[in-house]
Amino acid sequence: MARCPHCNYKLQLIDVRAECPVCGVNIPNYNWEGRLEEDAVNAEKSFASFRKRMNAFKSSLFGNKFRIARFVLTFAPLIFLLIPMIKMNVNLPFGGESEYVSVLTIILDFVNGNVDLGSMISFMSLPKSGTAFILLYVSLALVVLAIVAAVINFVVLIIAAFGYHAKGNMILCALSIVFTAASVVTVLVSSSMFSSSIPEVMSISLSFGLFAAIIFFAVNFAMNYISGKQFKKEKAAVNS
Repeated sequence: MARCPHCNYKLQLIDVRAECPVCGVNIPNYNWEGRLEEDAVNAEKSFASFRKRMNAFKSSLFGNKFRIARFVLTFAPLIFLLIPMIKMNVNLPFGGESEYVSVLTIILDFVNGNVDLGSMISFMSLPKSGTAFILLYVSLALVVLAIVAAVINFVVLIIAAFGYHAKGNMILCALSIVFTAASVVTVLVSSSMFSSSIPEVMSISLSFGLFAAIIFFAVNFAMNYISGKQFKKEKAAVNS
C-alpha cells in the first residue's frame, strides 16, 4: 500500500480522499514544486543520455570515411554469396545441359515448385555418386549458414554502434569465413568425386563468388578489428 509523503502513514483501501487522514496534507499536491523540478532534472538526464547514444551511433557508423566504407562493405559478401557458386554440367543420353547454381536460384526454384525434392534425396543413395551429392548439399547448407551469419552481422553492426562495440562483428565475420571456406572445400571434394565416379554424366566447377565472399569477409574482419581499437580510445576519452 502507498504511504503519505508527509507523515509516512500507510494508506488503507478506505482512504479515498485526497487528504491524509492523519496529518491532513493534500497528497497529490504535496511538494509539487520539488517533484516538478525532480522530473525536469530526470528528463534532462534522459535526454542527455539519449543524445550521447545517438552521437555514438552516428560516429560509430559514419564518423569518418573509413567507418562509412566499413558500413558499405558489410553488404559486399552477401552479394557474392548469392551469385552462382558452381557451374553444373549434366550429360544425359537424350541431351545435356549446363546450369549455374546458387542459393538464390535454388530458393526461387523451391518457391516456383521447380524442385523435385524426392529426386534430390534419392541422389544421395546412388552407389557411385551418392557421397558426392551429399557433399554438394552440405556445401549449399554451409553457404546458407554464411548468409545467415552475414545478415546477423549487419544487425549486430547497427545495435553495437550505440555502444562503440565491434567484437561481435569480428566473431560473425570469422564464422562466415569458416562457413564459406568449408563450402569451398566440400565443393572441390564433391567435384573430384564426380570426376572419378561419373565423369561422363556429371561434372561441377567452382565459381569465383565464394572466393570473393571470403576476401570481403576478411576485409570486414580487419576493418572491425581496427574500428574496435579506435572505439576503445573514444570510449576512454568520453569516460575520462
